[in-house]
Amino acid sequence: MTKIIRPGAWELTATNPKCELSAIYVPTAWRQVANNLAQQRARFKSQGYRAVPVYSLDPLIVGSFPQIIKTMRNGWQRGNIPWLLATETTDLSDLGNYIKDWLIEEFSSLKDVESQLANLNNDDWHWEEPKIYDLLHPQDQAETSNLYQAIPDYLAKEFLQNPTVSFGVDEQYQLTFYRVVSLQGAELMSWPPSEITVTKGKETIETAYISFVISFVLQTVPWREKPIIYNHLSIRRWLTQPLKYVPYPGVKAHVGDNRRWLDGQRQSFCFIPLMINRYGKKVKWSQAISNLFSFNDSQLPDANNFVSNPNYNWSGVNTIPSGIQAAIAYTSKLGEPPCLGGISPQDLASLDRAIEARLSVQRVGEAERVIGNVFIFWPSEKPKNKIVPLLADKDNQSPKPKKAKKSEDPNHSATPMLRPKLAAPAVFRNVENPIHTILILWETPQCRDALIDEICKLLYLSPTNVGNIYEGVYGSLCIKTQHVGDLTQDLEIKAFSETKKTYQQQRPNLLTERTNKITAFLPQTKELSGALIEIRPKPYISEADPKIAWRIGAVKAGYLNQHIHRLTTIKDPNKLKKSGLEPVKRAVSDLLRQFGILPDTPLIDSKKDGIDIDVWLTCFYVLRRTRKTNAENIPKTVVLMIRVNPLTAKVELTTPDLFNKQGWVSYPVGLAHLSDEDWDSNSYDENNEELDEEQKRKEQTKEQRLINKFVAECLQDCLNTPITDEKSPHVLFMAEAQNARKMLNWLQNQNLVTNDPLQALKQHLSQEEINRLWVVRLRVADNGEVPVAIVKDSPGSRTSGVYRWQNVCDDVERSLFLSVRKPLNTEKHILRTWQSRLDNGNRQAGRARILEIALIHHPEIKGDKLAYFVHSLRSRWPYFANDVALPLPFRFAIKAKEYAVSAKDPVESSETDDSNF
Repeated sequence: MTKIIRPGAWELTATNPKCELSAIYVPTAWRQVANNLAQQRARFKSQGYRAVPVYSLDPLIVGSFPQIIKTMRNGWQRGNIPWLLATETTDLSDLGNYIKDWLIEEFSSLKDVESQLANLNNDDWHWEEPKIYDLLHPQDQAETSNLYQAIPDYLAKEFLQNPTVSFGVDEQYQLTFYRVVSLQGAELMSWPPSEITVTKGKETIETAYISFVISFVLQTVPWREKPIIYNHLSIRRWLTQPLKYVPYPGVKAHVGDNRRWLDGQRQSFCFIPLMINRYGKKVKWSQAISNLFSFNDSQLPDANNFVSNPNYNWSGVNTIPSGIQAAIAYTSKLGEPPCLGGISPQDLASLDRAIEARLSVQRVGEAERVIGNVFIFWPSEKPKNKIVPLLADKDNQSPKPKKAKKSEDPNHSATPMLRPKLAAPAVFRNVENPIHTILILWETPQCRDALIDEICKLLYLSPTNVGNIYEGVYGSLCIKTQHVGDLTQDLEIKAFSETKKTYQQQRPNLLTERTNKITAFLPQTKELSGALIEIRPKPYISEADPKIAWRIGAVKAGYLNQHIHRLTTIKDPNKLKKSGLEPVKRAVSDLLRQFGILPDTPLIDSKKDGIDIDVWLTCFYVLRRTRKTNAENIPKTVVLMIRVNPLTAKVELTTPDLFNKQGWVSYPVGLAHLSDEDWDSNSYDENNEELDEEQKRKEQTKEQRLINKFVAECLQDCLNTPITDEKSPHVLFMAEAQNARKMLNWLQNQNLVTNDPLQALKQHLSQEEINRLWVVRLRVADNGEVPVAIVKDSPGSRTSGVYRWQNVCDDVERSLFLSVRKPLNTEKHILRTWQSRLDNGNRQAGRARILEIALIHHPEIKGDKLAYFVHSLRSRWPYFANDVALPLPFRFAIKAKEYAVSAKDPVESSETDDSNF
């Protein structure tokens, strides 16, 4: 029987659902003063024009009266656009003083801010007359835009009419939900926290405290005019122990109250997320928020006391919460949580039943499994009865072969590129930029020896009598070693009281100084080489981490580089714990990945895939913006194209600059090129790029034209570069929606509905070339943009494969595909089909997120076949044991961010890691 999954996707069935919204416009005088302050600061910092940074006001104003559902930043630039919309009005007597407090704090680097605010009249602020909106039939674009908050708000209120939900296969857990204020959809959270006893065997370890979080978001989908509602479920794990260290720039607290902060009136209990900011070693709430509380004779918990006692005034079980309560949720920066994350498919089924019972909605379509060839692309060998070390020097081979164990045979590894039989011939085949030299920069001899041993095992190498040369059956490699000296020591970050600078403000100069020392310290190399660097554990003060200096400094000296933390040892200081060898394997393989090395086998199996091998595998990826500017003094966005020849497994990279000068370059050369860019330190956070709207629109339109031309020329080059026998190849072009849609705006859902999506490419490509092009848009399950899924007739069970989601698109000829992957190999102990997360805090969730596949253009190939092929490319990333989030070759593009770094970057955005699949 073919499996069917039921997406968590809904449309309203209520009769004439409506909402009433009231608006506030920014008074002209206030808008002028705020924009003048923004321009003064821009001139002071030599950053050109910037608009009012409303992004820092949003969380403050939403917390002040939670019935706000939307803010519009353009409202601080234009008088005809409302600043905010709310479903309920409140007394605005204190709003003027509140805004002034925010402006004083935001522009504290300027002089005489208060004098510029002195003549502003607090009485200027008022509500406009409320308007009633039809949720099913918006009258114009503004009303349509409002739906993205109004409909989730409508559903949340409807849900809270019956806020207690039963979870568990026997509905044994009763959880009551409350509103969490958000400008992104609607969020509900169970309170008080539920206790989970985390055990190992029969031994009780500790008690964890968690809340379930329900979110409703409105999303557009390809080829459908009206948006649909997605629901999502997750958990929050709460801190109960004192927080010894607050990372920069601070931590987020969830503050619950049944009192409206702006005017002190009573309201339904809800939670407001607020930042506790860190200044040196001190922490404090925003001054505007603190002052707001003092207006109404109320008090937040003292910030320093709160981080020492983060379970502030929590409600008891079966009690109605009241008064101020506060909690801090675990993040990756706050240590190891006591309970594993994620929810079970059974939990998802519980919520699904609750939605059907409570809300006036109906499900949008179902998804049927697409049948395709299921096969392992790089099958591992079964261990042989006897195992003999493969050494170049036959005289050194063991005279007594020993019995093999599964764990002893590296060719049985679940990760393909950890298998010598795949890695060795791949490394030593004839390529444009081979790896001839690896420099090991070590601090402990155990790490040095373990890295040399792993390189030799993986590549079938043995030492020779010639210098640092190691030779094997496939080729030779130079392995040099050098002590790192003191260059891996923490940066000398000083106390704020000593320098009058925050840790982050001190960091760029210290990083630049360390980078220059590293470049001068490393031996000169005439060709691009590799380096493995033993670095110290992450420091207590994260801004003191010198890792990024090694990334930049080593590549400036000609070394692509991979870092490895100091290894753990057993009692014998010369030996390592077995578990310590895994980082060694990963460090070596990650260095090979940076050289674009893939197994020396074709990446398409014509018979099993049902696709000719003459298909270039390409993807597009937006990296970030640079500080280098064009003639109009505007920073540019750097985008990548990656292409892989499936026959030779050659990986190439190009950017607009590279393509104009050199065309495609080998992947390692491309990575080294990225390190030469002058990256904008704010370009990871687009909220900090608040240009004037007109300026932004002109800049973006120009960039879009240039990038469309770049993409078309790259594709044209591939379409005219044969793979085999001078045959005209096909090209599979993939882009990920969240990453690409601002630059490739023809991939946006509304443009797929109204326009010919390939028009931007057809300007540069012939019809014959277009006919050999397959265009696929992907969307990962971030920001709630892809639905959750439940196996029909089997709630709590799991599935994998690719599913055709029918009856979702207005065009009956179109279907969306949902690619579902299996749980990871590391998730050996997953929650049972009948278990809730509340049943067990020890087991992995085992519920992999879904990838949406939209086939934009695919002549000469059936949609099911192409969707299944794209799905199968998720399992062809050879540096990981499982299916990855995005198909090959995306991971090469994403990992390129390791070299798109700057000494001015905030510490949080330094690098990604391979564990984040």
